Amino acid sequence: MNGKKAAPDILVAYPPGEDGFAPGSKTASYAVVYVRPETNSVLYERAIAAAIRGRDEQVVYLANLGGALIRQDRILQDHYATQLRFAEDPQREVARYPEIARRLERHFGAPAAKLSLVGAFQAAARTGMSEEELFEAMVPQADFLTCWGQQFKRIGGTVVANPGLPAVLKRCGPSANLFVVAIRSADGSPDFFASLNRAIYEEVCSRGDTPLVDGDKLGSVRWPERVRRTYHISRTHLMAMYDMADFVYLEAGRRLAVADTPLGRSLLANGIVTEPRLRSLKADPLAYSGQGAHRILHYLPLAGQGRSLAWVRELLRRL
Repeated sequence: MNGKKAAPDILVAYPPGEDGFAPGSKTASYAVVYVRPETNSVLYERAIAAAIRGRDEQVVYLANLGGALIRQDRILQDHYATQLRFAEDPQREVARYPEIARRLERHFGAPAAKLSLVGAFQAAARTGMSEEELFEAMVPQADFLTCWGQQFKRIGGTVVANPGLPAVLKRCGPSANLFVVAIRSADGSPDFFASLNRAIYEEVCSRGDTPLVDGDKLGSVRWPERVRRTYHISRTHLMAMYDMADFVYLEAGRRLAVADTPLGRSLLANGIVTEPRLRSLKADPLAYSGQGAHRILHYLPLAGQGRSLAWVRELLRRL
């Protein structure tokens, strides 16, 4: 970069006053879609844009984020906050969350403390596999577990926490580029995110020059999971809020604060959370609701799939 600070290439500037959840506003939903570095080409961009146009959604932000910017501003470190912690020290993190420890024991047949459980960044030395090999390794369903936003893959006798993360970070090198679009929709139904995803999936698959990445390898996996190697899409209202804070840049060159996202503004205005609490939930989105026997662990970006915005607000009241 020759000492010059990297900046986003903003094609449609985000309106600073955007607030579709303000009192008196019409029904709205927001979502962020971005392509992976492997699929960042005009062909995939056109397919995603065609699906968005076909649904008559409003684009409120459109930008290309270069690899230098992604690294400079540690965007992926923010985006994968909990995944990084598990990938760095899974035994420490599992000890913090008994629910995850129990799920590991049920799935892999041994207490978490007795499993050969290692983080993805130490797994190469333990398994002899490269970052890409860890990412691409296909294992039987009995050797694969996903829970509370984390992935665990048993390779040989070793259970690796978030095995794909090192490759994901590596792929976003200086030459990488992410095409990012944020939309506002008049569809405020609980089915909004799934229907938008379906529209993009069908548009991508309808074109011979935009195949799903590893589509053949993942043929037995349900389509909403298969698309995740091709593009990312917000799957809940909370994920959309987090995605906007991670990937939306204002013209001043700074990222949109979580408190300034439409949902963030609404939560603060209604006294559901304080601004410091909202920021802490962004930094650590594994959170508990309830007390005692009713205590429930949530991975917030995935909380509320298929649920209404009112349900999401009520959940946050109980955290």
